[in-house]
Amino acid sequence: MKTSLVIGILVLASFLVGCTEYTVPDVSENTNEKLNVIVSILPQKAFVEAVGGDLVIVKELIPPGGSPHTYEPTPSDLASVEKADIYFRIGHIQFEKSHVNKFAGLNPYMKIIDTSVNVQLREFEDHEEHGHEEDHHEEEDHEHEDEEHEEEEHEHVDEEHEEHEDEHDHDHTGVDPHIWLSPMQVKKQIDTIYQTLSSVDPANTENYFNNAQVFKNKLDALHAEIELELKALKTDKLMVFHPAWGYFADEYGLEQIAIEQSGKDPTAKELQHIIEEAKEEEIKVIFIQSQFSKAMAESVAEEVGAVVVSIDPLAEDYISNLRNVATTIAESLNK
Repeated sequence: MKTSLVIGILVLASFLVGCTEYTVPDVSENTNEKLNVIVSILPQKAFVEAVGGDLVIVKELIPPGGSPHTYEPTPSDLASVEKADIYFRIGHIQFEKSHVNKFAGLNPYMKIIDTSVNVQLREFEDHEEHGHEEDHHEEEDHEHEDEEHEEEEHEHVDEEHEEHEDEHDHDHTGVDPHIWLSPMQVKKQIDTIYQTLSSVDPANTENYFNNAQVFKNKLDALHAEIELELKALKTDKLMVFHPAWGYFADEYGLEQIAIEQSGKDPTAKELQHIIEEAKEEEIKVIFIQSQFSKAMAESVAEEVGAVVVSIDPLAEDYISNLRNVATTIAESLNK
């Protein structure tokens, strides 16, 4: 009887083990059908979520308060890179230029999409880089001087330019990377996001298309609101610490004047030029953002009798934030 009981227990145990082998799911299998997407900044997260809806999981690499010029990815960020299906990059920010090759090496199967591909890119202008503006005026003033003097002057400018390039890794020379601050340029980014998601997940193309159209309609409405808000300003001069607002300024008839020089505080000579320009243009407001120190802007404001006002180019709620930025600019410039 004892022998029969033991045999029965062994048979039952074998049966249970056999059932276990066939019923426990393979945990290595990815049962999540959503696309894993990474982006650099919070506004880009809003764009991808607007198009992807419930079909995507989006993780931003640069957290709230982080700067696209100085942020370094954490181990958690790198883990997100390793499991991502798609990386929608803005295109030209310093964070991406520094790390995109590393990300590609970590996850060779991840699609890396530059959303600036169809955007009408702008370059930083003279009044956004005061050092270059001064050189430009010197060339105009001395246009007819002898060739030897002109060559010496150009050699000095080239050396100075090379020094800035070496020190600041092209942070604020050439292409302006802040493409997300023009609603009309964002519409082109939305098209790129829609096309990419559809190519990776063709079964949901219709959903992506409809979502993209809804968001582009919201961008059109936002554009009309901002145009109306900024239609009749007392001045079109937009003095900022960091030159993030070039696309916004171009879109709405403003002129951006920046304090920051090639990613760093201006020299004493450059600062004096900025103060003189601010006085000449009767600047009453200097706009700053939380990702940068406001000390230099406050110094300039004190010299010219202006106030310092904060606006955020990196908020996640893109539509509401840009609407609030326009209202803040209008109220500030019309005082």
